[in-house]
Amino acid sequence: MTLQSTNVNVSFYRIVLLLALFLIPSMAVSCGYEHGSSHDALSETETNDSNVRVEIIDNHERGKTNIIATTNPTYSKECGFWLAPSAIQGAGLGMYAGRQLGENEDLQYLLGDPVIPIIDINLHNRNRNFKFLWDEYKWNGWTLGLGVEALTDVDGASPGFGSAANSFIPLVNVKLGNPRRDMAGLHRSTDPGAGAFTAYYDRRATTTRPIQAGEEFYLNYGEQWFKNRTESLGPVPLGQDLNRATRLVNDFMKLRTTLNHVSSAVFYNLWVTFIRQSVYVESRVFGSFNHDDKEEFLKMARAGSVKHLRIQQSTKSLEWLHKHGTCGDHLYGANSTLKQAGRGAFASRDLPKGTVVAQLPLIHITDRSILDMVHIKKGLNSPRPPQLLLNYCFGHPESTILLCPYGPVVNFVNHNQTRTNVKIKWADPARSNLEPHLLDLHMDLLDMEGDTAKLAFEMVATRTIHKDEEVFLDYGNAWEEAWQNHLKSWKPVKGAENHISKEELDRQMANHSLRTVFELIENPYPANIVLECHRFFWNSTNEWRSKSFKVIESELNQMFRKTRRGDWLKCDILRRNHTDGGVEVYDAVPATKGKGKVSYQKQSDLPRIAFRFGEKPYTSDMFLGNAFRHDIGIPDSIFPKAWRNNLQP
Repeated sequence: MTLQSTNVNVSFYRIVLLLALFLIPSMAVSCGYEHGSSHDALSETETNDSNVRVEIIDNHERGKTNIIATTNPTYSKECGFWLAPSAIQGAGLGMYAGRQLGENEDLQYLLGDPVIPIIDINLHNRNRNFKFLWDEYKWNGWTLGLGVEALTDVDGASPGFGSAANSFIPLVNVKLGNPRRDMAGLHRSTDPGAGAFTAYYDRRATTTRPIQAGEEFYLNYGEQWFKNRTESLGPVPLGQDLNRATRLVNDFMKLRTTLNHVSSAVFYNLWVTFIRQSVYVESRVFGSFNHDDKEEFLKMARAGSVKHLRIQQSTKSLEWLHKHGTCGDHLYGANSTLKQAGRGAFASRDLPKGTVVAQLPLIHITDRSILDMVHIKKGLNSPRPPQLLLNYCFGHPESTILLCPYGPVVNFVNHNQTRTNVKIKWADPARSNLEPHLLDLHMDLLDMEGDTAKLAFEMVATRTIHKDEEVFLDYGNAWEEAWQNHLKSWKPVKGAENHISKEELDRQMANHSLRTVFELIENPYPANIVLECHRFFWNSTNEWRSKSFKVIESELNQMFRKTRRGDWLKCDILRRNHTDGGVEVYDAVPATKGKGKVSYQKQSDLPRIAFRFGEKPYTSDMFLGNAFRHDIGIPDSIFPKAWRNNLQP
């Protein structure tokens, strides 16, 4: 509604607007968006949803249709979660609950998703500038426990929930754990498949609150992720911003009690003008509102709070998901029936021929040389096998492009030409993030198409796949030939028989004493192993000494789940001691120079939990010189002509 369409004198309207603006400074402080305001930190009572309800609702609005989506409970037996267009504009696909979920529910059967380490990628690229779309999807490798692998930087490609689910911090309802690490029973001394697949797997997704059927899943990417992208994304609400926005609505509604002779039409129009002409353009509280929705004020009144409105708008009917989405839990992960393949994907239910078994959004890399690696200490002219990520991406021999799929469990689907039961094709744009015009676009222009994945395959059943049957894709003749040649030429690297992982050594040493520096002269640990100690025990306050070992162990187990770079230090044990109760403790000193407030002097009587075994960088199986590397083949019949930039003369 415009000013000219009202029956109120314009000068009166301006008076009302000025009155509202006069009250805004007090609102700004109470809502915590005045820079540096001490009110920015809210108390527990202030963050409770019951205290941020919209207080005044016109009686004639109470009868309006509730916009919460209706659901059909019979669908929940078919699919636990869906991939479909996100409720967040411009975010591509999102993930949605296929049934009502309780708090702390595990969303995956048997195994969670893999995590693929991305190692020192800037170092291997000589710090050149390059477009890497994975930067928008990758996770901090140090917090995932991948830091043991790298010299300087490590990231984790987490292509399941970690890439498929979006983030809206005020509505977070799913959390991700850290992956486990092992090579699925393979050893570099006997198995040609060692180093060909990621050792990091079973990153599980768990609900953090009850979720209604059809509600979109939201992860917490961390506030810094959004702050680093304010220029491109705008002031996306964080933390308690939606609750602050609701209090702003409440404060604004108090004007109604003072100006009770003003009609609803003028009052709601005043709100629209207030939001659209706000001077607080960088405020994340003002970013909580939809500036283009003139009806939003009434919707907030019906929903009860801004947060509840956003939950409603993030919830789709299951009928809508069937029409616009793809079931995301047709597959589950477990150890493959092919030993050298490690983990595999299996059918969660009978899947008839023609079923879209999985949606495969694709993160493109236009220049595959970005994944090349070198022996850093030997110089840039000493190549080593490429980043392990290559094995999880699709490619074509006539192009430099790689297409890396993501989605729950899809990266566990293995190759087998005789047992193939799925194929790939370009996805249906109506159900996916695929923008078909990109298939005709010259490949050099793809990197200019924004910072979200806009390409997608579908994995389709070529015959009926029975429940618990392993799912196989034909990776192509080039991949098959390369694998067969690898099997024929493979032989273990020097010293392979003596290699042991840190996890295995942890198991072997569980009931044995850790060795002092003097004992290591005669009986050293394996060459790839280092002993590490946690810097917590070098905290200047020494607060751990006042607690029992049992309490320390409980606290540290929580801390270890959030490991950051520099938390674990290479350590030397000088002597073993025993407490009066007979518990073995150690005198130790980090073999690292001190930084900041941490004193790296000798500490006495450290408990066993203060230590762990680590591995030297570039010594795990993925770095083996004979580790298999090959991209997954894209059928020539579906590969775009415009992308064939690597034609042989």
